[in-house]
Amino acid sequence: MKVVDRLASILPGFLTWTVLLSPFLLSFHYPALIVSFVIVFDTYWLFRSIRLARNTIIAYRYMKRDQAIDWSLKLASGPPKQKDGVDLVASKFGPDELTHLILLIHYKESGDLLAHSIQSYVESNFPKSRFWLILASEERAKETAIPIFNNLKRVFGQHFAVFKQTLHPDGLPGEIRSKSSNATWAGKRIKELLEAEGLDFSQLVIHNFDADTRVYPQYFDYVSYQYLTTVLGQPTSFQPIHLYSNNIWDTPAVMRIIAQSSTIIFMHNTLRSHRFHHFSSRSDIFQTIVDINYWTVDAIPEDSRQFFDSFFRYQGKLVVQPLYIPLRMDAVLAQNYWSTFKNQYRQLRRWAWGVSDFPYLIKRSIQDRQVSWAKKLVRIIYLLESHLSWATGSIIVSFVGWIPIILNRNFANTVIGYNFPSITRLILGMALVGLIVVIALSYLLLPPRPPHRPKAYYLNFLWQWLLVPVVSILISSVAAIDAQTRLMFGKYLEYQVTEKKSVGFTGRDARQY
Repeated sequence: MKVVDRLASILPGFLTWTVLLSPFLLSFHYPALIVSFVIVFDTYWLFRSIRLARNTIIAYRYMKRDQAIDWSLKLASGPPKQKDGVDLVASKFGPDELTHLILLIHYKESGDLLAHSIQSYVESNFPKSRFWLILASEERAKETAIPIFNNLKRVFGQHFAVFKQTLHPDGLPGEIRSKSSNATWAGKRIKELLEAEGLDFSQLVIHNFDADTRVYPQYFDYVSYQYLTTVLGQPTSFQPIHLYSNNIWDTPAVMRIIAQSSTIIFMHNTLRSHRFHHFSSRSDIFQTIVDINYWTVDAIPEDSRQFFDSFFRYQGKLVVQPLYIPLRMDAVLAQNYWSTFKNQYRQLRRWAWGVSDFPYLIKRSIQDRQVSWAKKLVRIIYLLESHLSWATGSIIVSFVGWIPIILNRNFANTVIGYNFPSITRLILGMALVGLIVVIALSYLLLPPRPPHRPKAYYLNFLWQWLLVPVVSILISSVAAIDAQTRLMFGKYLEYQVTEKKSVGFTGRDARQY
């Protein structure tokens, strides 16, 4: 199994570097092959662009629809107990029997930033008598974490039935320093609390939130209704769309592009069940967390790893249900531009480190005897393709087709070499429909303009998209190549907290935190 694991760790990086280096190696003998491949890939890129435009428009309509509904009223009127003769969760217990617990993961984030998030929970519609908050902190940062918690509890504690802090010990056997090991320590303490209260694990909705996660007022009612109307016995997780918009008006252009593009891609994937899985902040039924023995403690991508653990635990039957009332989170913003840029790159590289799920998925697929190989192969292929496309897609579209023409002057005078610029210009020109939709939706998803920004500042959200080729290649693709190369050579990534400045707090005086 060690050999298989090592080969699976090498494969994504090997394929990426093969794609990147082959044009240079084959340009002198097989230039037509390279150019033909690029034309086919550009056509595929056009198809992706059209599909992106379609899916994001549909997802946006779903968001407007669900945000316009009074979910508190729908809960009060009683969710249906059956659908098409099949029992739903509401047939077992009602809305008044649900408890919501926010697991707020915290390391070096400021009390100010945490206060922003907690204020949004306090302003939600859900009854506070069934509202718990656990601040999951690290013991190695207790000198600052404990005073922050005490101040937050003094201000917000009365709004929650339970308001507690956990301190994750450093250096536990088999653990790495990560968000997931902290969450698992807190999860085990939550289990102890539930057992002491005599509460059913299936009646607790746990929200695994990053420190900067804010909610819309209807969010918890919405999740409650969605859970109560799922099929009884169907293992289900709830994944909201992320709007990286809390500080979007104060973020540099490069970071705005990445933040807004991430949201658009997320919206797009909500309509692609074969690709949709856990990411960052999300909501689950606590019983499913106990069933998979909490979150992994020895890997960085705890969100996607949770999905694969659940996938095998429930024999491929897990449903990840998209939520169209989104969460609001911060775009990357540090103390200065260079620090912001470095933090942005590290965040993207950490996301790209999800490629480490590939050897894990291969290993679990070989060991598993319950899930069909058809389902396992679908997940394997899509995981590999998504990381390969992430690392190479923008580079192929922008540069690869020109390499044979530049290096092989004789080929430039052939029919295919001469016509390549016109062909690719036509295909990619049509593919701009996706970018036009992205730009339009990015405007529609903006939060209200803050007073310190003039109306003319809206133009910055237009011209920024001229930087897309640079951002896609020099930051996003390079981060993915970096992650895959590290995995290929066994140089594993360490978890680093992304620095985020808190702005735009309109609640209590932030200085008291």
